[in-house]
Amino acid sequence: MKSSKFTPRTDVPTAETDVYQKITDLFIERIESGVNPWYKTWSTSGIVPKNYFSKQSYHGINLFLLGMTPFNVPYFCTFNQAKAQGGSIRKGAKSLPVVYWNVVDSKTETVTRDGQAEPKKNAFIKYYNVFNVRDVEGIDFILPEPTVAQNPNETINICENIVASMPMAPAIRHANKDAAYYVPSADYVNMPAIEQFNTSAEYYNVLFHELTHSTGHQSRLNREGVTNLCRYGSTNYSKEELVAELGAAFLSTFTGIANSALIDNSAAYLKGWLRSLKEDKKFIFWAAKEAQKAVNFIAPNLTDLQEMPEQE
Repeated sequence: MKSSKFTPRTDVPTAETDVYQKITDLFIERIESGVNPWYKTWSTSGIVPKNYFSKQSYHGINLFLLGMTPFNVPYFCTFNQAKAQGGSIRKGAKSLPVVYWNVVDSKTETVTRDGQAEPKKNAFIKYYNVFNVRDVEGIDFILPEPTVAQNPNETINICENIVASMPMAPAIRHANKDAAYYVPSADYVNMPAIEQFNTSAEYYNVLFHELTHSTGHQSRLNREGVTNLCRYGSTNYSKEELVAELGAAFLSTFTGIANSALIDNSAAYLKGWLRSLKEDKKFIFWAAKEAQKAVNFIAPNLTDLQEMPEQE
């Protein structure tokens, strides 16, 4: 299936627009051909998120959702599980959703390949809430000592130059070692340490994602997905994630750090958010235009930075 055409912006040179277009088309191609599920490219505690009491591991999109906790312990439980063990939820604690599909038989029938009639299956996405065990009081949890990877990753000069040269840049902190995120209210980006990532390229790709988010701040490009509080999974939230990942992809490509694995992981991430937008790929072309604006803000002198000699 061919993707719809992208209308170039008239205020950007055609040659530059072609580069953005080629990258966007590449992601569409990867998405349409099928990509593996998105995976986190940095080490946290070294343990897959689990339900503390059932010991069941979470999978798929839930790995991403539960990775948003500010704590470095990947154990969770429901309100009822905590209550049953004599515990309570800390006042002010925020829950996180665990998504699952509920499949039920409908009143209509469908015919299978062998000619047999059977009830048609209807699938509904549902969720329940869990809390990180750090937000549970009154229970003595036995937890392993958290450890994170310490890979010998080195900084990449051109990426550092882009980050250092960004106009009106947000603060970059490394306080929370387990998560990467942008906080609009305080205008700062939090990143795990570069040593926690599988490669240096993956560190900068994630940093570019968060910096693209930061361009939506009201003092910069004033993008709705950032300036308005958007419910997780909502249309505006999903669109903002598309913008951020495409912005990261553009910057990673322009700096030369993009590789097949990085591109495939970005395509998987984009596919996840396109699915929440009901697979309507027109949103990726809208996001590409917004991401292009973000890249132009982050690195207005990108060509000059690309030509800077490597430092000894």
